[in-house]
Amino acid sequence: MAPADQWSVVHNDRRDSYDAVTVTPGGAVWVAGTRRPDRGTTGTESFLLKGGRSTFKRVTGPGFPVKRLASASDTRVWAFGASRYARWDGKRWQVRPWSHGRVDRAYSIGENLWVIENANVFPSAGDAKWKAKSTLRRLVGSAWRKVPTPIVVKGLDSAWAAGSVRGTAALAHWTRGAWRAVTLPAIPSAHPGQISELTDVAVDGETGRVMAVGWTAWPCDSAKPSFCGETLLLSGYPGDWNFEVRGEPGIQPRAQAEPDGRGGAWIVYDAKGGGSGFLHIGVDGVEPGAFPVPPNQNTSVRDLAIKLESRSVWAVGAAPSGRDGLIWAYGR
Repeated sequence: MAPADQWSVVHNDRRDSYDAVTVTPGGAVWVAGTRRPDRGTTGTESFLLKGGRSTFKRVTGPGFPVKRLASASDTRVWAFGASRYARWDGKRWQVRPWSHGRVDRAYSIGENLWVIENANVFPSAGDAKWKAKSTLRRLVGSAWRKVPTPIVVKGLDSAWAAGSVRGTAALAHWTRGAWRAVTLPAIPSAHPGQISELTDVAVDGETGRVMAVGWTAWPCDSAKPSFCGETLLLSGYPGDWNFEVRGEPGIQPRAQAEPDGRGGAWIVYDAKGGGSGFLHIGVDGVEPGAFPVPPNQNTSVRDLAIKLESRSVWAVGAAPSGRDGLIWAYGR
């Protein structure tokens, strides 16, 4: 396990790419990966790893490339691909067809299994006409039902959803079987043509503290299409919210959030020049840092998961080339 208060690399294979991770309440860590073919061969091999602490071994997969994972227990693990999804029941995979859109995020929250599909991302060059899009679905019996939402949802945790409404960062709360918009304060900084979005949310299980990450952007050069922007952090409780804007790390439309199990949250984003950086929201402030990588590797985090019972957090990733797969762990 990683040393206390430190992220460490616990698994490294330069041939692999790791795209998704989930941790069951029992502590099993599942990782979805792919391996590029060696020279002279064709086809990409997809596989699953299962482990914990520092030992990971290949296990039987559902028979299709897995892009997203979610879990509720050791006998309820879900894997999502492009045209199929499957549930692990502790002995075998039960595979079913997937006839909806691209699954971008998957969540097992209480009795609900959610997916966010066809979510778009604010382009790195900016776009004044950009509009947020996504679809939220919930598994009801054996059918995936589209769920109406008052905001465009980009991330979930507990009973909270992060996203935007008409170009402005927004939150929604799952109450009595429906999503309801939450009133937020105005963003502290305001610029002509400004748009904003929350990309993910993390909720502390003990205190109920809500923490979200997003971005705010605005046109900043009249001579050519270009955008300036800042990182947007939100924290607080219903009726008592606080926005913070940070010039660094700037616009981060893919930033993820996960609770740390200690009243705070990890915010992970792609760092300039490669790799991944983090902002750790603590009880008293925000601390920046970077994920460690072995020499001559350029791996970025692609997914996060936490086991709340032990407060251990896991991250997986790969380089843009589709190689240099790493698994990180943070534990106390």
